[in-house]
Amino acid sequence: MKKVAFLFVFMLFELGLVFGQQIRGVVKNPDFQISVKDLALSAKKSPTGEITGIDLYIRKKPRVQSVMLVETTVDPKGKEPNYAYRAGEWNEVNGNEIRYLDGKQLNSQHSKYSLVSSTVVHHGTLGECFHIFIPMTLYYGYPWSRNGTVKIGKGTFINIRTYEKKYADYNGKYMDNPFMFDFAKVVKKTEKKVEPPKPNPPVVEEPAPKEEVVLTDEYNSIAAEKFAEIARDSKGLMYYSKGRDSLVTDMLDSMDRIKNKKKVDVVFAIDTTGSMKDDLEVIRKEWVPKLLDQLKAFGNIRLGLLFYRDYNDSYLFKGLPVKYFAFSNNPDTFIKCLNTAIIKGNEGGDVPEAVYEALYASLQYYDWRSDAERKIILIGDAEPHDKPRGYKKITREKVMELSEEKGVAMDCIILPDSTDAK
Repeated sequence: MKKVAFLFVFMLFELGLVFGQQIRGVVKNPDFQISVKDLALSAKKSPTGEITGIDLYIRKKPRVQSVMLVETTVDPKGKEPNYAYRAGEWNEVNGNEIRYLDGKQLNSQHSKYSLVSSTVVHHGTLGECFHIFIPMTLYYGYPWSRNGTVKIGKGTFINIRTYEKKYADYNGKYMDNPFMFDFAKVVKKTEKKVEPPKPNPPVVEEPAPKEEVVLTDEYNSIAAEKFAEIARDSKGLMYYSKGRDSLVTDMLDSMDRIKNKKKVDVVFAIDTTGSMKDDLEVIRKEWVPKLLDQLKAFGNIRLGLLFYRDYNDSYLFKGLPVKYFAFSNNPDTFIKCLNTAIIKGNEGGDVPEAVYEALYASLQYYDWRSDAERKIILIGDAEPHDKPRGYKKITREKVMELSEEKGVAMDCIILPDSTDAK
């Protein structure tokens, strides 16, 4: 997969120009930009010590009069809506905030829980800030439209939309600032800091240090978001791999988490476009020997292998850009198939790849045993196409329907974004 087109964009992360801003046709104005240096996070706990959510502080810029948290998923052409995030109940931080739409105040049951702020507070590190309380579960959409929930944790995507006017009023200028947060790290770090109470402790309100915010440009943000959705909705696991440093461990862990090891079917769906060359070498040279040792813990296990690229590349199986290798209970056969992969740098072309097609083929064309533990392990670094391609028109919906029908969980291993593919 060639990602030269993204090289310049991702170089801009350090300046606070997030990838999502470059493709989404919203106002590109430095006055409305939010960078990682403008954010601070801290976990909020109940009197019993239970973590109830995250306090997010956003540095106020001179021309920014309000902020609101919204989805990062949006049609690049702007034809499909993205929705504001909201809480499931009233909270004292944002519960009394006002939200406008078309110049009028919204008073609906849904809008009153919007995560919006026009109120400026003081933060010890950042100075004047907007304060938003992020609950552990975020809601979006409506019963009559696309809707759902997002559990905050590792690799949560949140778009901070900044507005020229108060109350998130679209009659002024606005700008999207999408980030991928590691909220799990904030929670974990906060839990470690808990100490037994000391006699007569000084009452000092310590703001969360800004390094608590984890913003990463290691991954293609859209790919990471889509992989996370696939894993979540199929009851699989999401892995944010560090490439050579953790890919082997990630793959072994995915296998190790299979509970019933007596009878198992596993398909490895692997991106074999140009950017995956180094990763494939790691799989062959470092993972395979450890896999052979790991398989000793399994009983009747069959391994399947499926390579994928994109349309107009060299792969073609039943009208899909994939290369199919059937289930085998012979590890040597699996390894021989793995060694047939030849990565050509001119294949992959645009950034999106045939991810949904690979998962569809893995679900549809393998003879999954109903009495076996069933799993697909997806490995790649690029997102699926936003619109179905080819005559079969494979969509995310088709993939998820098959996953549920066949009872196959899908673990997703996202690899760091590569800008040096040849």
